[in-house]
Amino acid sequence: MTPFFFGESSRRLFGLYTPAHAVGGKQRGIVLCQAWGQEYLRSHRSMRQLAGMLAAAGYHVLRFDYQGTGDSAGEMTDADLKGWLGDIETAIDELKDTAGLNRVGLLGLRLGAALAAQAATRRRKDVDALVLWDPVVSGADYVDELRSSDEFALARPPAAGGGLEVLGFPLTDSLSRELKTIDLMKDIALWPARSLVTVSTTLPSHAALRQAIEAAPGGPRSMEAIDSLPAWLEDRDTGAGAVPVKVLQRIVQWLT
Repeated sequence: MTPFFFGESSRRLFGLYTPAHAVGGKQRGIVLCQAWGQEYLRSHRSMRQLAGMLAAAGYHVLRFDYQGTGDSAGEMTDADLKGWLGDIETAIDELKDTAGLNRVGLLGLRLGAALAAQAATRRRKDVDALVLWDPVVSGADYVDELRSSDEFALARPPAAGGGLEVLGFPLTDSLSRELKTIDLMKDIALWPARSLVTVSTTLPSHAALRQAIEAAPGGPRSMEAIDSLPAWLEDRDTGAGAVPVKVLQRIVQWLT
């Protein structure tokens, strides 16, 4: 695993590159698109373990932090979804160049899954597989979840972007408005034919999502429910998210 910075000098992104362990055969790569806020912190162990499992299966793997998050440059209060989509595209190019690949896959968790789906539709020539793990289906519902997750959420002054401080992360008014525009079902027909949605927590929106996936032309896209503890929710015993081994194993199995 190699930590490094990449991207434009005005938008330096922190990445972790894990080269494929297997020698020979078809070279493959996958970019991991993280969740946001506390969900990013809680799922860190799972994403790290997933990267190792994918590398052992012959994938070159790139994890990275969006601008204004983690160890990347910038302030969270200046971040926006358009910029984060651009960060995913930068990560696609970086992994292709680093590993000498023609195409890569995208795998996203929660908000990262919704962003990965959008990036895949924008970079159809470069993305040959898409895995959406417990994706945000409705941005409006997601914002409601964020607002209700912290009963002690503090209001932020208008000069600092307004909005709320949710579990230590600023949810500005502008970011909240952008998040509400997310609709995962809008462009399913533009996803790669090889796409998987896997969910560990069933939501009311999942029935409609499954129907939309099955009805979309150009499959075989699929949706699977795997009963496990969500990686992005706090485990009361450890304070971090669970590591859902069954989900990780299924993702690797499906990709390979």
